[in-house]
Amino acid sequence: MAKWALVSDFDGTASIKDVGDAIVKKFVGPNCWTDLDTSISQQKLTAKDAYEIVYAKMNVSDKDLTDFVLGFELDPGFETAAQLFVDRGLPVLILSDGFDYYIDRILKRDGLEWVPRIANELTVDTLTAKPSFPHHGLLNCFYCGNCKTYHLQQLKAKGYKIAYFGDGHTDCCAAKNADLVFAKDYLARYLTQKGIDFIPFSSYADALPTLKPVLRANEAYQKYK
Repeated sequence: MAKWALVSDFDGTASIKDVGDAIVKKFVGPNCWTDLDTSISQQKLTAKDAYEIVYAKMNVSDKDLTDFVLGFELDPGFETAAQLFVDRGLPVLILSDGFDYYIDRILKRDGLEWVPRIANELTVDTLTAKPSFPHHGLLNCFYCGNCKTYHLQQLKAKGYKIAYFGDGHTDCCAAKNADLVFAKDYLARYLTQKGIDFIPFSSYADALPTLKPVLRANEAYQKYK
């Protein structure tokens, strides 16, 4: 029996609301994605391209952006779920197609800076927001800014099964490569259309009754094998 790893999307999953979406609507405009969504869905633009277009229009100071992102809350059950894994010596990882800038600040505020994350990167300097994408195209698929499936494969190569939590477009490929999927919103609709099994959830608290017996069974196996 393989050991388990908890892997979670951030925006709208580990966090209650989509922080990245709120940032661009606040500091660029409420309709900033309107002209880009169709191009993305038609694969005329990648997510990386869209981010670069939108963030080039953003004028915001480091202080104003920090103050804004610290107004967003994590799902109260996320820490509980993460602790279930950490207490058993199992890995927890946030995989996001959003940005380290706000993930790091929110995790630190809540005393969760110990949770590893892999995300796109954002720096703010003299009112200019500069995104970068160090994990783009790692499997020669350039749709997402951060190739989540690549990072899942690294964990699976170490013998871990993946309990994956997600809600959006950039979770679709990763979810198809996970072993136990918790999905909501767009991801749940997508998996339903594809006939792929998943467990619906609205908050991490919904998932705890499933996670606990899975981890107890794994723990018992490791003890007596």
